[in-house]
Amino acid sequence: MAWITENRRTATVERRAEPYLTDDMKIDLAKKYFPRYPNKRAALLPVLHAIQHAYNWIPTQAMEEIAAFLEIAPAEVMDTATFYEEYWLKPKGKYLVQVCRSLTCEICQSSGLTDRM
Repeated sequence: MAWITENRRTATVERRAEPYLTDDMKIDLAKKYFPRYPNKRAALLPVLHAIQHAYNWIPTQAMEEIAAFLEIAPAEVMDTATFYEEYWLKPKGKYLVQVCRSLTCEICQSSGLTDRM
């Protein structure tokens, strides 16, 4: 398997004027998750989930805002978001179809479904 790499030195972060992590979201997330966890860093997964739920993906600008909000390095947010498959770093379509590719599903002919698509 070949690794897909990106040149981070020349990469630019697309920015929009208004933040993804709004003040209202910060207040709600702080009230909901900070009391549950021993520190702010531990609330990273729920905050990522909240951003993805609100926007259907997690933009790089949002990851930087999350890092500032949780007082952690942006690299930690990016590392976590890229580790878990359920976080989407690129916009998805209106409908998302996922097909299991495990051995058990292959035995049940899941490849026939992907061939038809």
